[in-house]
Amino acid sequence: MRRFKLLLLTLAITVSTVIYAEKSGRIYDLNSLSAEIEQLLRDTDHTLREGKSITVFFSISEENSIQYVSVSSEDPEVVELLQKKLQDQILDGEKWREGMIYELSVHGRSSFACATR
Repeated sequence: MRRFKLLLLTLAITVSTVIYAEKSGRIYDLNSLSAEIEQLLRDTDHTLREGKSITVFFSISEENSIQYVSVSSEDPEVVELLQKKLQDQILDGEKWREGMIYELSVHGRSSFACATR
């Protein structure tokens, strides 16, 4: 019986670790959201050139998901791509406030993009 309890405890710890590890891919703050946007742009060959920028406006629902996305960019493909990818994206953390509109600007600088608030 003791071995069975030990096996059950090990299984519970393993399952909880896997569940916790899956949550780590979620976005916690504006900096991690900026990094995600930069990665999306790199993955789709829409890199930001030096001097160019995009601005993303979004609001948060009760479930901590992005419920409204508006993108300001000179490239209509980037606008469409980011609106599709970010809509209903689940955000984690306690910093997000429901109903508040967030603004995130990503500026192209040399060979990488960086975020400002």
